[in-house]
Amino acid sequence: MLRVKIAKPTGFCFGVERAIRLARQGLKKYGRVWTLGELVHNPQVMRELKAEGIRPLRHKKDLQHGALVIRAHGCPKMIFDHCRQLGIPVIDATCPYVKRVQNVARQLTDDGYQVVVVGEKNHPEVKAILSAAGRRAGVISPQTGGPWNWLLKTGVRKIGVVAQTTMDKEGFKAVVARLLNFGYNELRVFDTICAEVTARQEATVRLAQAVDAVIVVGGKNSANTTRLAQLVRATGRPVIHIAEPAELKPGIWRRFGTRVPTQRIQRVGIAAGASTPAQVVQEIARRLKNAGCAAAISNEATTEF
Repeated sequence: MLRVKIAKPTGFCFGVERAIRLARQGLKKYGRVWTLGELVHNPQVMRELKAEGIRPLRHKKDLQHGALVIRAHGCPKMIFDHCRQLGIPVIDATCPYVKRVQNVARQLTDDGYQVVVVGEKNHPEVKAILSAAGRRAGVISPQTGGPWNWLLKTGVRKIGVVAQTTMDKEGFKAVVARLLNFGYNELRVFDTICAEVTARQEATVRLAQAVDAVIVVGGKNSANTTRLAQLVRATGRPVIHIAEPAELKPGIWRRFGTRVPTQRIQRVGIAAGASTPAQVVQEIARRLKNAGCAAAISNEATTEF
């Protein structure tokens, strides 16, 4: 009999919940709102928001009507400046935790430090942090182990380090440990990883160690969800990353390349990213109990919350 365990916490994080609330309030106030990129990295939620009239901005001319919502990741300063010049109303839904990273990076620059952001260079949150820190700031990725050359060439003796809020602790520590070998006069490190992100990561690792396989739920373009899948993979457990319940179909383990025989998977864990609604996780658990869908993993299932 299949047993299903769900990692806690689950459901929207504070920043995502706040961004959706502010966007809906803006819709009531302005009649039309646009978001700078996807407000939430979850296809089901995006469909719901689009149906309400909250849609990603596609053309600048659309801003002639309505307001612009800055999503939880934040955005570069020039976006705010541009909107101010054109008289476009802005609803700033930047997560307060992300704002804190921006403020720390800005202060470090003002105090004469070379700012290093540990994160993904092309992620919108990191781009916003770099904008706050100024032109000399740079990024180091724990996944790729660099690049380090730009840092060696700066010639500065004071380094200030911050982290993208969705980084994993171990990756952040590894970068800081390497920086200690560079011989700077001063190294200031700010652990700006979101506490809830860390809680989800730790819960996911514990879950992986207690089950035979894990389903990670969230948008394929969600950094924090992708990180959960990476952490499960590091434990050696089979893992599949799906965005919504419709992807849970018979044969899914084979399509994701797992070598574990289906009959050996008796305990399945579900972990979800910060932009995945709790009801989506519950729906996946419900489908696993359904005899037809449960064939994707086993012949029968019960759910254990």
